Amino acid sequence: MSEALGFTDDLMFQNVMKDPVACRMLLQEVFPELDIQILNVSTQERIALNTNEKFSVLDVLVKDEQGRRYDMEMQVARKEDMDKRARYYLFKMMEDGFLRQGEEYENLTAAYVIFILPFDPKGKGLKRYSFVYTAREDPTVELNDGSEIIYLNTKGTKGKIRPGLNDLYRMIEGKPTSNGKFIKYIKKSMDSYRKTVEWRKHVMNTEEVAEAAKQLGMEKGLEEGRKKGMEEGRKEGLITGIFDLISVLKDYGETNQGILQHLKQKYGNTFSDDQLESFLKQS
Repeated sequence: MSEALGFTDDLMFQNVMKDPVACRMLLQEVFPELDIQILNVSTQERIALNTNEKFSVLDVLVKDEQGRRYDMEMQVARKEDMDKRARYYLFKMMEDGFLRQGEEYENLTAAYVIFILPFDPKGKGLKRYSFVYTAREDPTVELNDGSEIIYLNTKGTKGKIRPGLNDLYRMIEGKPTSNGKFIKYIKKSMDSYRKTVEWRKHVMNTEEVAEAAKQLGMEKGLEEGRKKGMEEGRKEGLITGIFDLISVLKDYGETNQGILQHLKQKYGNTFSDDQLESFLKQS
């Protein structure tokens, strides 16, 4: 399994980012202007204030010592509803940080949603797309509400990013990187996790899921994926992610109908309803 596939795999990404040092280093690459120190990091965080509303499972949820919130998502599959998904994640984080009675509005903390994408979400070639509220009449006028949605495009060729973030892009794209402090730490964290029993079981499960996918009539798709190299890993990684997500939702007591609905929303552009139902039955 290549370095790129390892980092874009949901389980690898979450376990590397679970390390406060690695997480802080990445956030500093994205937000060099912020003084980010102590972090509270959680993975696969379920956000919902009551049982009647749609809940979201965030890949990596971070809170710093100033109360600022960051959601980091590894999104390998292109989704038509990604912009609205990002808005929903942002809203849920802001909702989680509501003010208490007597607090002033100036105490409302900042919230950021960060998507790491091995594809260009807007087709403009930018290495980074940073979205904030601006006046339609004059885009130079920004609404200073402390919220931001960021798409990190590893395929981008335009714009400037920090050297460490550029190294991360190159690693994800399977290209040589520098020997910088940030990328060395990330690679070391990945190598350490690869030695764990959990990762070995995950890899074995990925292979088993790939075999199950063949039996579900996906032989042609997988064969084409092998010819494309990285595409195979992404496809199998998505299938593994499906089984991991099903396990998490079952742990939270979600019904099969609710799980299937969630799978269709997240993976419906890649897999058919019948395939998703088959994955659910196998879990």
